[in-house]
Amino acid sequence: MDICFEGIGQTTATFQAEGEIRPGMVVTLAENGAAAPGGAGGAPCGVALGGVRGGAVAVQIGGAAKVSWSGSTAPAPGWQGLACDGQGGVKTVEDGIKFLVLAVDAQARSVVVKL
Repeated sequence: MDICFEGIGQTTATFQAEGEIRPGMVVTLAENGAAAPGGAGGAPCGVALGGVRGGAVAVQIGGAAKVSWSGSTAPAPGWQGLACDGQGGVKTVEDGIKFLVLAVDAQARSVVVKL
């Protein structure tokens, strides 16, 4: 049996795009109504669902999302402190915002988190 979390509880909002945002990239809230690439250590606000069009980007702000992770140790399933890694994904940090990690693929360096 395959396990799939894709699309569960997905909530999407349109933000003004600041900087170079790619699909699947973890983004931060840059200012009022604007999203930017997540700088190292930044607080994730969602995941870009598509490319920038007309200066705007669709950002998943709720539900289950698959993102990349970096660092020497993979996030563990359960509640984890996560921050932006500056490369479009997340990294585990002790004092980060707590996210529920639903699944981890250490080989593919991806995790499914509940936003």
